[in-house]
Amino acid sequence: MKYTKFYFVSLIFISSLFIGVFVPVSFASAERGITFEPEVPSLTSVDVTINLEAPSYGKAEHWAVIVGISDYKVINDLRFCDEDANDWFNYFIGLGYEHIIVLGDNSSEYYQFDSIASEYNIKQTLNYVVANADEDDVISYVTSGHGSRAKVGESLICAWDYGAGENDEDGRFWDYELSAILELAVAKQIFVFIDHCFAGGFGPELMAMPNSKYVWFGAACAEQGMGWDAYEFNNGLWTYYFLEFTLVDHFNSSPKTTMEEAFNYALANFSFKFGVMVPEEYDGDSHKLFILI
Repeated sequence: MKYTKFYFVSLIFISSLFIGVFVPVSFASAERGITFEPEVPSLTSVDVTINLEAPSYGKAEHWAVIVGISDYKVINDLRFCDEDANDWFNYFIGLGYEHIIVLGDNSSEYYQFDSIASEYNIKQTLNYVVANADEDDVISYVTSGHGSRAKVGESLICAWDYGAGENDEDGRFWDYELSAILELAVAKQIFVFIDHCFAGGFGPELMAMPNSKYVWFGAACAEQGMGWDAYEFNNGLWTYYFLEFTLVDHFNSSPKTTMEEAFNYALANFSFKFGVMVPEEYDGDSHKLFILI
């Protein structure tokens, strides 16, 4: 089992440096990285019930798994991850996605809510989608919340139950665990968008999958970078620039928008570019443009 190491002095220094120097005066933010190793409380069982129509094989189907966790079971909370989830939900609805599953927390408001975003439930949901999406389909997995890492090359998503655990999981959804699920997908396109601290660490694992040529991944930051809650925009900072500022406002939610051109436009206008803070793009097939339908 891997264990997460935390460097308090470094994180405090980095946070104060970036917030104090590189954030515009009118812009307030909070990083999407955990700030302490919580004690382990008593466990409660949480499960997900997926109630979807059976897929219609023979035509292209579109599947979206949306995760947005603002209020965590144990660790410090965030503000706008549920808003991220709602905005992605609206976007996928507008694109005509037939199958959308939303996982979140038990106190925020969601336009659709299917279950708590525990590690177990996230994995179960992704496995369900991978098992039911065929070679004509599109899979999208977007997630907003806390992130962490153990050491260089080992990033993780903090699920809702991080530090407590549910159903024999510990709440740490590792990069290699995500790739182990998605590498089984036969879908023609797999879109991954991670707005968490240390998100870039998922890139190498996703690109090492045997089906990586079907994958496009947008990360909020480099492997050692931070994602941010952006109070000015009521979103995660990278979610705002990529989804609201670019896909919705600039490209008018056009289903023909490629992720490559969206990333380039969002990055060119991103207000927080410095070193490891710069969002990253991982494109499994640079000779083919990627769209979400």
